[in-house]
Amino acid sequence: MNSKKKILKYPVAIISARGGSKRLKNKNILKIFGKPMIYWAIYAAKKSKYVKDIFVSSDDEKILNICKGYNIKLIKRKKKLAKNYVPKIEVVRDAVKKIEKIKRPSLIISLQANSPEIRYTHIDKAINHLIKYDRHEVISVDKNNNQDAAIRIIRYKDLFCKSLSSYVGFVKTDLVDVHYKEDLKKIKLNVR
Repeated sequence: MNSKKKILKYPVAIISARGGSKRLKNKNILKIFGKPMIYWAIYAAKKSKYVKDIFVSSDDEKILNICKGYNIKLIKRKKKLAKNYVPKIEVVRDAVKKIEKIKRPSLIISLQANSPEIRYTHIDKAINHLIKYDRHEVISVDKNNNQDAAIRIIRYKDLFCKSLSSYVGFVKTDLVDVHYKEDLKKIKLNVR
């Protein structure tokens, strides 16, 4: 099996959505364009030509109940992984450990629930970049080339490395991360 086929064997999207947002209460389920904010990351993942399964990891029953209606898989996150200081990569690793008990993912697409401008074209562009340039991971960046945290794609074999990868690629997305009420004014409804 060639490298591209191995990478695309079982790509999964993982959307981590904590319930305890301190800056903007209930931000992950706040209505944006008539839908809970998390819906837009789910919608983008569903439209991607690569994503095989979508998982939402949350400690919050309200978030999980809302996501039940979207025909995706749910992961109940431990409270210790829902603290403010826990890095998202730890949440993703925990989710993958649970997923691989059923089937081992080949590629992990970490999507941020509070980046409602994510489109499937961003996801597919990042995956294509990873394949074309043989990267271990690809992250999304803003117009100033700073990570915007909306998308992080990483090969399974690199997810559990103890050191940072030097084979990182970047795709420009310039997406708004919603953390404050003021951020809501910056969001534009893109053609999906």
